[in-house]
This record gives sequence, structure tokens and C-alpha cells, in this order.
Amino acid sequence: MLSIEDVWKRYGREWVLKGVSLRVAAGEAVALLGPNGVGKTTLLRVAATLTRPQRGRVELGVDRSELVYLANPPAFYRHLSGFENLKTGTLLFGRPVDRAAVEGALKAVGLPPDKPVAAYSSGMKKRLALARARLLRPRLLLLDEPETALDAEGRTLLLGLIAEVKVRGGAVLLATHDRAFAEAAADREVALS
Repeated sequence: MLSIEDVWKRYGREWVLKGVSLRVAAGEAVALLGPNGVGKTTLLRVAATLTRPQRGRVELGVDRSELVYLANPPAFYRHLSGFENLKTGTLLFGRPVDRAAVEGALKAVGLPPDKPVAAYSSGMKKRLALARARLLRPRLLLLDEPETALDAEGRTLLLGLIAEVKVRGGAVLLATHDRAFAEAAADREVALS
């Protein structure tokens, strides 16, 4: 599903990734662990094809439209409501908008459809990101510290999303500092140093 081979990435003169290789199979969730600054977010951005490495290869076993990357913090249009953000996100992915599906996704994560995102807490924004991912039904899901700002119910929703992707034969790569969350969410852990 995802193959990263001997990837090197630097910013300026500093190498952030040095020869990283990793494979994530269909039906598998892998957690990236390590302290701040070791390149977890950079590796996710390379895997999402948002930045290019200086050396190495990334092969996606899915079409780019089947990949969803949830950044930390998630990005939304602040002046739009949760419903409008999900509708817009769906359209940007080239998918038809089903009003009932958008409303159902918001209801599933406990968010009102009409409230502007500018009035959301950090946890509500994370829930909106989960709703967006659920709507887009990715085959490859990349998550950057997805558990931060989520309460216990939000974490349960996140674990449910990860399980859904795996059951559909998709793959998940996530970065976290929380070893307990990694153990609950992932089939295996990879330490970056």
C-alpha cells in the first residue's frame, strides 16, 4: 500500500530524514514514534507527496485521490460551518456531495452542522477532520498526532476510523508521542531517532 525506500530529506543544511525505509501493507496500521524533531511529520508529508525528498523513493499502492492526510493541526476554512467545510472538502476531492452523508458524518462525531469553524475548540476541529476522512473513505490514511486535543469519546471515534480503513483493506500510517495510543491504534510501531 505504501513503500518508502532510503528516503533522505533536509531543510537547509540539516538532514531531518536519513535513509528511512518503511512499508505499510494493506490492512495494517503503523505508528511512528520518536521525540520532537526526528522527522515524523516530514516523513508523513513525503508519504503524502506534499514534499519531495532529496534522495530515495516513495511508492503509493493507491491513486492519489484515495490518500487522505490529516495534518496537525487540521486545516479548515474558519469562516465556513462544519457542513460547508465538509461539502467543500468533498468537492475538492472530486467527489459528489451527498447532503445526507455530510450531515451523517457530522452527527457521527457529535458536531452541529451550522456552527462556524472559527468557534470550534481544538478537539472539535479534530472531530471535523475525522468526519472528513470518514466521508472520503481513504485507502491510505496518514495521521499526524491525531489523538491530541481529543477527549476519550473522540479517541474512540479515531480508533473506529482507523479500524474502518483497515477492514476495507486500506492502510494507516500515524505519528504520535503517545505510546499507549500507538499500542491501541497500530499493529506495529516504528521508532525514528
